Parts: sequence; C-alpha cells; structure tokens
Amino acid sequence: MTSQSGDGRITRVARAEHLELPGGFVALARATEARITKGGAGVVVASGQAAITQGGVGAVVAGGDVAVTAGGGAAFVAGGDMTITQGGGQYLVAGGTMRIAQGGGAILVAGQASVERGIVGLLVSGKTTLNQGARVLLTTPQAAALGAALGLVFAMASRWFRRGPTPAP
Repeated sequence: MTSQSGDGRITRVARAEHLELPGGFVALARATEARITKGGAGVVVASGQAAITQGGVGAVVAGGDVAVTAGGGAAFVAGGDMTITQGGGQYLVAGGTMRIAQGGGAILVAGQASVERGIVGLLVSGKTTLNQGARVLLTTPQAAALGAALGLVFAMASRWFRRGPTPAP
C-alpha cells in the first residue's frame, strides 16, 4: 500500500494508491483514491474515488464516485455517483446519480440528476429532479430540436456556397 502526500509545491507526476494533496499543484495524478484540498491538478486519474475541496482541476476521471466542494474544473467523469456542492465544471458525466447544490455546469450527462439552486446549460439524464432555484437552459428535447435546426441551416448554406457565384449577363 503506497501513499503520497503533497506539501504545497508544484509536482509533475504523482502516483500512489492514496493521494492526499493539501495545497500545491500536481500536473498528473494517478491513484486508486485521490483527495485534493486547497490545491490544484492538471489531470487526476483515479481507479476509485476522487474528491476536490476548495481546489481546481483540468480534468478528473474516476472509476468510482467524484465529490467536488467549493471547487471546479473543466471536465469531471465518474463511473459512479457525482456530487457537486458550491462548484461546477464545463463537462460533467456520471454513470450513476449526479447531485448539484449551489453549482452548475455547461453539459451534464447522468443516469439520474438532481439540481438545487444551480444553473445547467444542457442536461441529459434518464430521470431529472429540478429543485428550488434550479435552472436548465436546454433539456434533451430542446437540444435535439436545436441540433436539427442547425443541421438544416448548415446543409442549406453548404448547398448555396457550392453553387458558386451567379454568372453576369
């Protein structure tokens, strides 16, 4: 059983079964379980759980659950459940249930999703619960309609541009 703990400095690569990073920054973290507190990481790959507290990451990919509290990142992917509290990310994907409280994301994909006092750009889920203060800009049917409309516009524009200029008389 290996364990690695950060000490508030910048590290290129960290590999361990249990990674604790209280402050500092690691470019790439590979661990069974990863916990980042008041720090940051470029990419975190965890075969188990990953937790970010008051920190930021570029991307997290975890085979288990992901928990983000007062933090954020570009992309979070969880094989299990995902909980976001007072934080968010651009792309959030969970194989299980996603719970968001006082946070949000641009694109959320989950088997089940629950949003409370948060804003979501596009939400795709099998079952969605929107609680008090939750706002979704595009649901699945609206996103499909937007995609179809944009496809039609691009098809017409492509055809129009292929015809070329009208010859002068």
